[in-house]
Amino acid sequence: MGKRRKGSRKLGRIERDILKELTLGDMLYAYLLSAKSTGRFYKLAQERATERYRRKKAMERLKEEQYIALVGEHLSITRKGRNAIGELAANTRSLLKNTTWDRKWRVAAYDIPEKYAPLRDKVRDILKTAGFRKLQHSIWIFPHHCEELVQLIKTEGKLGPYILYGVLEQIEEEQLLKKLFRIS
Repeated sequence: MGKRRKGSRKLGRIERDILKELTLGDMLYAYLLSAKSTGRFYKLAQERATERYRRKKAMERLKEEQYIALVGEHLSITRKGRNAIGELAANTRSLLKNTTWDRKWRVAAYDIPEKYAPLRDKVRDILKTAGFRKLQHSIWIFPHHCEELVQLIKTEGKLGPYILYGVLEQIEEEQLLKKLFRIS
């Protein structure tokens, strides 16, 4: 057997996962940033890899708790998961009465293909139940933190790629939205 060089070691599972998850987007960051800012590239790559790892662990926890299940190659939400979404939607709606507005708007946008129309209808119903307001076709807005709800909706294996979540600091027609949500 050959000797390993001093300071080198075998990569563990987590290190291999992180290296595997580095995507073309990370490489694009490196290309776009100047040569003097490689430290920034590595920091961004590490942040992205860490976020992907955290999401992977969260998915594993959801599977362990039986909120989601693996069906073929896709994840699907279970009855227990649907109940959790209902509770989370009710809790999200209660934020309208019990929480001071942080002056940021949360947006959930979806473009779900026709073949998933029943799931699209369920997403719309969940957002309505949670207190979201329709901003435009398939774009819904809410004035309080609700990322957990949107992420739970996205765990339905077929829907993840079709739903986006974002936070806005300002938006046109803000006065109208403030009236709709009864905030100032």
